[in-house]
Amino acid sequence: MNNGSYSVEFKVKAGLAGVVVIFLGLAAFIGLTLNWSLLAIFTLLFFLSYPLCWAAWRAWDFWRSSIMRVTAYVQSINMGESGVSLTQRGKSVLIGDLVREIKLLQSTHSSNTASTQMLTVLLAQLFEDIPIAIILFDDNFTLIYANREAYAISEISLLQGMNASQLGFVVKNAKIHHPSLSKSWRSQSSALNYLQQSAHLFTAVNIDSELKQSEQAVQKNLVRVLSHELRNTLTPMSSMAETILSMQQWDTEQVRKVLSRVKTRSDGLLNFVERFAEVAKIPEPSYEYFDLTLLIEQTKVLLGSNDTLSFVGQKSGYGDPQLLAQVLINLIKNAVESVDGKGVNIEIQFYIKDTQQHLIVSDNGTGFSNIENAITPLFTTKTNGAGIGLTFVESVLSKHGGKLKLSNKSTGGAHVELLWPSSSVSSVAN
Repeated sequence: MNNGSYSVEFKVKAGLAGVVVIFLGLAAFIGLTLNWSLLAIFTLLFFLSYPLCWAAWRAWDFWRSSIMRVTAYVQSINMGESGVSLTQRGKSVLIGDLVREIKLLQSTHSSNTASTQMLTVLLAQLFEDIPIAIILFDDNFTLIYANREAYAISEISLLQGMNASQLGFVVKNAKIHHPSLSKSWRSQSSALNYLQQSAHLFTAVNIDSELKQSEQAVQKNLVRVLSHELRNTLTPMSSMAETILSMQQWDTEQVRKVLSRVKTRSDGLLNFVERFAEVAKIPEPSYEYFDLTLLIEQTKVLLGSNDTLSFVGQKSGYGDPQLLAQVLINLIKNAVESVDGKGVNIEIQFYIKDTQQHLIVSDNGTGFSNIENAITPLFTTKTNGAGIGLTFVESVLSKHGGKLKLSNKSTGGAHVELLWPSSSVSSVAN
């Protein structure tokens, strides 16, 4: 057993016993130097041993009882008892300093506990019965409150006093999320500061019904537009076939002309279906920095001799250059087709603001005749259109975490704004 394994209590006892032995040894040595008899020396040691042992025991008892009182006091605070106080037995500078620090800690702890309780009561009064899951963590990400809606979520388990990570939450950059809450949940994490106490608020809303309603609306719209497109193609084909069948004798030239028209419309419908299928095959973006001027240069093959294209703004962007190049091609193609060969003036702007990239494409064409349905798949007002271009653009922006804004200019023409996030483009943009 090495010296480092002895407890502090044992060392204190051994030290006090050593002091007693040293004093008794000194007394015996003095008796021997004075030529006292052994009886006299033993008698002196007997009478000295009692007060020395009593003094050593009193010192041990003072040290032990002081530590025990401090321990009991800290345990009471830890158990949440606010009415306890610590009394000192005798005077000790070190014990006094320790008591003051503990009282200061108790005061801070009581203040924080009171603030937490007030915040918990406030949240319970405000959010206990609302249909939104409210979960509150303290500054150390320990759960301190959850409303009734939060406890009803079967995907997560909640127990007050436990850390967020123990409950399955993931904390990253002071933000909280739970991987079990799938896409049918909309969650948000935010920081709070109440009575100088920091906290973290996590909210979750079940949007499953909203998603289903949205899907049903999209399906109904698709069926409506698809029915319109098929009817416009198949009705003339049926009429031409009926005309041929009603003839007593077939004119070879007329039959050939009718079949040629049927084939043209069939090919157009097949091309329409193939282009629409491409929207569902958009890959996930492969992010990198790119030179926007190079992407714009690729679109100039679509311009006619009377068309113009100008670009202003920053040149460096962040995203998937291949997908964004296709986006620009679709937008430039729409702009060129909007003037029906009369010459179009296209303006492109690009800038970064508040970590958002803004790409604006505007023209002097006819604008959007039905802006509400402009990005609806299969919807088109063009004679030879397929209703795919803006749907493709919107899908690419969605995969980049962005959005598409459409409007008509007051002076005439379309105004298309693409927004998608970028972390540090502004620091490297020209």
